[in-house]
Amino acid sequence: MSSTSLARLGAALLVATCSLRAAAPGVDPNLMDRSVSPAVDFYRYANGAFDKQPIPADRSSNGVNLEIDDRNRAILRDIIETCAKDDAAAPGTPAQRIRDFYRSGMDEAAIEKAGVMPLDPLFQVVAGIRDPRTLAQALGRLHAMGVGAGFSFGVEQDPKASRSHLASFVQGGLGLPEREFYFRDDAVTRDQRAAYQAHVARMLELAGAKPAAAKAAAARVLALETRLAEVSRKLVDLRDPERNYNKLDRKALAALTPGFPWEAFLAEVGMPAGERWVDVGQPEFFKGLGKLARTVPVKDWQAYLRFHVLSTYANYLGKDLDAEDFDFYGRKLTGTQVQRERWERVLGMVDYGIGEDLGQLYVKRAFSPQAKAKVQEIVKFHLEALRQSIQRATWMGEATKKQAYRKLETLNPKVGYPDVWRDYRPMGIKPQVYVLNVMAARAFEHRRAMAKLGHPVDPGEWNMSPQTNNAYYNPSLNEIVLPAGILQPPFFDEKADDASNYGLLSSTIGHELLHGFDDQGSLFDADGNLRNWWTPEDRKAYEAQTDAVVRQYDAYEPFPGIHIQGRQTLGENLADIGGLKIAFEAWKLATAGKPQPDVDGLTAEQRFFIGFAQSWRTNMRPELERYKVQSDVHCPERWRVLGTVSALPEFQRVFQIPASSRKATDASFTLW
Repeated sequence: MSSTSLARLGAALLVATCSLRAAAPGVDPNLMDRSVSPAVDFYRYANGAFDKQPIPADRSSNGVNLEIDDRNRAILRDIIETCAKDDAAAPGTPAQRIRDFYRSGMDEAAIEKAGVMPLDPLFQVVAGIRDPRTLAQALGRLHAMGVGAGFSFGVEQDPKASRSHLASFVQGGLGLPEREFYFRDDAVTRDQRAAYQAHVARMLELAGAKPAAAKAAAARVLALETRLAEVSRKLVDLRDPERNYNKLDRKALAALTPGFPWEAFLAEVGMPAGERWVDVGQPEFFKGLGKLARTVPVKDWQAYLRFHVLSTYANYLGKDLDAEDFDFYGRKLTGTQVQRERWERVLGMVDYGIGEDLGQLYVKRAFSPQAKAKVQEIVKFHLEALRQSIQRATWMGEATKKQAYRKLETLNPKVGYPDVWRDYRPMGIKPQVYVLNVMAARAFEHRRAMAKLGHPVDPGEWNMSPQTNNAYYNPSLNEIVLPAGILQPPFFDEKADDASNYGLLSSTIGHELLHGFDDQGSLFDADGNLRNWWTPEDRKAYEAQTDAVVRQYDAYEPFPGIHIQGRQTLGENLADIGGLKIAFEAWKLATAGKPQPDVDGLTAEQRFFIGFAQSWRTNMRPELERYKVQSDVHCPERWRVLGTVSALPEFQRVFQIPASSRKATDASFTLW
């Protein structure tokens, strides 16, 4: 699936506002259902009252994240609408860019009048395809404008030389979420494929094709994408960093795909001639792509690329194309009934395009120096808890422990916002039709990525804006990044007790920290290089325990006959379990010697675990939950709670869970 399609689908996956009263700081007893035994269903015990909350029509789920997102959006809306009224904003300033970008997105009359005309230069590129060389040139020009068709291309840190940049090729180019959507033979997936083909036809028709021609073209698009999917790796196979790293020079790249002129593509995307090396993630995919470039008729490639141009920019065009795009990716795939309000969708695009412009203004309102200092202190206790856990690990030898300590000591936690703000002045945001500003943002991001080649990695760069309600671990920089947008109530509240804050933040701080030691992150060393730092005996002991976690999650069956895929979700499950365990120990370190009184009939230890469960409270449409089970590396939220606590002896002790309640498949997690 193209990065554009992923972003669009990600927008459709947003959860919705909780309609309960404003939550109290930290753990909220009003969300609980104490009639449920924590030994039977801990998720319902912690969140049973919330389970009754409906899902609004413009959302695919309803949960804790939009309690945070709504708070953030209210702040951002005030910022963006204040800027939109500022006619005196100086050119080249954040206020000017925010003003012009937002105004263009809200000017629906100008958008309707322009129609698809702003895409004509891209359509002309597609129409000019005659042979593999012009196909390669067209793909390069489209990638440079943010249309990730055919495959994914970008710039990454070299996994085995982490201070250098490397051009990267990865399988992609699909309009459905991932390869299995093209091959699963159940009734739901067959219906989704048929709906997708009808969607492609409708999009092409709305852009000017005759109905019969659009229908025929849609069949060719689905056929070509199916052939791309045939040579694509499964999602679980994409989780192996070593297998998905294949460094080739440009001559070897050409030899991999005879007849496909990569130099023509590289020239169009602006890759410097002196850059010799590329990373080809899945060589068999690109070998297959080369064959398709030689054998698939030009008219099929043209139909495919015309659709992907439309699909990339549909949300920024007239109401008919926008509505059709939502009808498939929102309503059909995730069950969302209506679109979000226009201001909210435009705000999302401005955030994507010039997120650090917004971020400079956001953090002044939403993240105090005191909050940053408190989170940094919490991180410090997590690091110490993990160090002590490594020290206690009887299964790990001293040689491996030495490397693990070094990785922990060099880990860089980034909290809140970057030290240096990104300069968007070259982007060229100005008063013009909305889609042209979107195209300018995508082209700027491509140029910014290409400009990294030949230059050292900037350790201060952030890959999320400060207002983002999310976090990440970057193995190549050995860093956890915690934006201010996720460090908000109820996940983090300066007024809450430590048990609540540590429990609610375990799914953020503990989780991201443990990604450095999950089945993927543990393959990278302290310097961020993909290198084995384990003794064979210790790696074998590690994998014996992670295999138990795979078996545990394989046993879960959210839908009849549809199980969670334990291997596919392993990294996230390890981060969930290990993150909660380390967060519990970090809280104990932080509060050592301090009184921990009972509150609302709950001990502090119980509130810690309830806080963790409440950090995942989510009511989800069945379409979305099914999608997550089949096509995501994360489990649905309910299972992230149930699977995590059932693996921790600490939880069993705190809630006095009898041994007879444990299932045979429950892992006993002692790695960290």
